[in-house]
Amino acid sequence: MPEPAGPFRPSTATFRGKVHVAAAPGEAFPLFSPEGERRWVPGWNPSILHPPEGHWEAGQIFTTQEETGEAVWVISRLDRRAHEAEYHRIEPGRYVARVEVACRPAPEGGTEAAIAYSFTGLSDSGNREIEAMTPEAYEAKLARWTEWIARSLDAS
Repeated sequence: MPEPAGPFRPSTATFRGKVHVAAAPGEAFPLFSPEGERRWVPGWNPSILHPPEGHWEAGQIFTTQEETGEAVWVISRLDRRAHEAEYHRIEPGRYVARVEVACRPAPEGGTEAAIAYSFTGLSDSGNREIEAMTPEAYEAKLARWTEWIARSLDAS
């Protein structure tokens, strides 16, 4: 008789990288807000749930439509003065992603936005998705972000 399966053990992974923004940190940081990302992320259309006024603040909750279904986002920390934010993106049945953004003046001018994604699986299928993620794919994602942001700033 086969052994019973043990308790679920989530897979985890963290990816870190940087995006260059040709604007000062005070101008660049709001680009990483739910409304700010509308300017540069193709198809980004967050539905703000709380607070009803839609203010970017700690505790704000919104949803987005992802390739595999709806994601729920919660802003867990927001420090406008330090240009730092932390989001949690919950994709039910798949995983939770903690997203950290920190904008600092770049030595060459503009802003260096440090972006970290930390994933924790919620299911076996979520674990498989996390295990298939690579640093190279994450670097390519941030390169696309840099390009999209630059195009949106050029269009302004």
